[in-house]
Amino acid sequence: MSKPPFAHQATSATLIQPNDTPLAANDQSEKPLEDSKSEHTTATNHHVEEEVVPTRGSGPSVHDIVAFIGISIMLIWPWIFFGVVWAKKGIQTNNHVAKVITNNPQATTYFITLICSIISMIVSALFSLSIIRFAQELVTHRRPTEPFTLSVLLAFRHQNWPWGKKLKDAKSLMTKKKWWPAVLLIICVLTFPHLISSTTSLLTPAPFNRTVVLTGTELDFSSTASDCLAWFAANPISNNCGWQSYNGMQYTNCLGENQMVDVLEAGRGNILELVTNNTQSLTFSQLGAEEGLHFLGSIRGVLPIGPNGVPAFNTLAPSPFSKPEIVAGMTSYDYTLNHQGLESNVSCSYAQTRPFVFQGLDPGYNLAIQYNASCASLGGAEVLTNVPAFRSVYSNNTLVYWACQSVANGVPVASYTVYLTGLNLYAPEIGNIVCTVKPMQAAIYPVTYQSTERIFTTAGPTTAAPIAFSTHINNALVGLGDIITEGQNFQANLVAESVFTFGVKSFGVLPQQNSLYLQLFEQMIQGILEYETTYIRLLYSTVPNAPASCTRTVDGVVNYVVLGWFVTSANIGFLIPMTIINGAAFIALLLAVLLAKTGGYIFHPFHPRPVTYGDNIDPEENVPDEWRHKVTFHPTSVFKEYFSSQVKDNITDGVKGVALQTAQKQVGDRVLSDITSSKGDS
Repeated sequence: MSKPPFAHQATSATLIQPNDTPLAANDQSEKPLEDSKSEHTTATNHHVEEEVVPTRGSGPSVHDIVAFIGISIMLIWPWIFFGVVWAKKGIQTNNHVAKVITNNPQATTYFITLICSIISMIVSALFSLSIIRFAQELVTHRRPTEPFTLSVLLAFRHQNWPWGKKLKDAKSLMTKKKWWPAVLLIICVLTFPHLISSTTSLLTPAPFNRTVVLTGTELDFSSTASDCLAWFAANPISNNCGWQSYNGMQYTNCLGENQMVDVLEAGRGNILELVTNNTQSLTFSQLGAEEGLHFLGSIRGVLPIGPNGVPAFNTLAPSPFSKPEIVAGMTSYDYTLNHQGLESNVSCSYAQTRPFVFQGLDPGYNLAIQYNASCASLGGAEVLTNVPAFRSVYSNNTLVYWACQSVANGVPVASYTVYLTGLNLYAPEIGNIVCTVKPMQAAIYPVTYQSTERIFTTAGPTTAAPIAFSTHINNALVGLGDIITEGQNFQANLVAESVFTFGVKSFGVLPQQNSLYLQLFEQMIQGILEYETTYIRLLYSTVPNAPASCTRTVDGVVNYVVLGWFVTSANIGFLIPMTIINGAAFIALLLAVLLAKTGGYIFHPFHPRPVTYGDNIDPEENVPDEWRHKVTFHPTSVFKEYFSSQVKDNITDGVKGVALQTAQKQVGDRVLSDITSSKGDS
């Protein structure tokens, strides 16, 4: 059987020194095989001087294209994912998925890590494939390759260090052409362990914050518009209490009476601000919230309108709270709205006399009294609208109240005076107290709700303006008088006893006339006035057809936590290892394809690839000794291309295997013969 024609005859592999010259294949002259590591060795003593036939370059194979697609996907998908999440400022997971993740954190970690490990394996496999393809084309299309180059390529493929573990082993790398491949190899070896972490940081769902602006409306007590003032005047607060309904909320349309518990809570909340590190919250149950409004500290005269405020007055514009699917996915949230409230300052002192005029309502029994005071005789103006006198139970512990507006040059000013007197057993404990309330004006308070603690807190006022409709202040002072008189019973007065309880339990001071109790009465009066302002706002909010000039915009923000994917600028650094490895694989494969495309110095597919092995190789290079003596034959893609294009069509069935075996046998016989001859000479 005749062999098919080849462009080159199969010859033995050759280890070539740089100054070697090729010899004829059948030249019987021999050169001894030398064992010294500093001398060159050959697997044969003869070389064949053959005509090198350049062949036409080939395009990328199907495997190359598939590898390109795989590498491209691995290179760009992390950045696409990063860009989408960045543009959307986070992607919230499905509520059901979020629940599963929250309830099974360990299983979630396991599967995310498994997915990232698989991705890392794919990236590693594609990288190794690219290095192999580059090495095949480099050795095939370029002149004899040095052992150092092969060592570098193998090290890149397996991500290991081939030059020993000691510093002296790397001495051979301190040359101009060798140090930079070593540096690149170090970068490669150090980068691979980060692949799993790189993708895990990107794919692991975690809680993240979102911030959205909130807007709403509420009544503006500082409005000076004439139509607004006229609307307030046309809708006075009734002195006749009765239950009403508004948007599903039940309330009483007057001040005092059933708000007694809330009012005392407001006073207590204001006193609690004197207690260091107070953590006690208060509940206001009469303002229309389903489970009450919980405040840490004073209510400041605000009426919360947000999702956790009073539902009947929730005027928020569409927001995340308007979407049930978003609310269901919130693990926690807090929002701040800038509400309008009351800013006041109360300062009290003791007086020697009392301004009150008393009249018994049941002569002979002294069980009830009626009292008032003349503001004109006190140098002020009447401020308690439609209240000629207060009526109260009379007991051994009685507290009475009156209020007037200050006058300057015959004109009422925004300053008010409150008079308190303790009768009978309260006389030595309370005495006569005169308090000045100045100013009383509308102020904007940032009010924050925290879902984890389910409480409202108020910060200090940011801006303030006078209350244009002065009747609001009059109503608040009337409400304060109603609370004091309605809190009076035959045993004690609830307002006074609340003050005494704080003095004894929180400060350890028995009821008496001193500066501490003056301060406690100041806080109590201020807290009650703030609550009355809140309830006045509630009552007017139920009145329909308020002019636009009577409303103000409530602005704020909500920060809520959801489960999903979120990225920051730090993730850019986390993605660099993945980008380096995939980028290097892409470049290596691209170079391999370009080398194959350009053609050029192509060796016979059966011809073993020459390896340059010179006397100047340092021992530190750790060139495997078997490279000196051993030649292996392994068909590459170049052989496959050559066989398919030039051999396959020229032989009959069954000859293909024979042709391959014949070529391999020629190589093996020639190597064996040369080695045997070398040994005989030695």
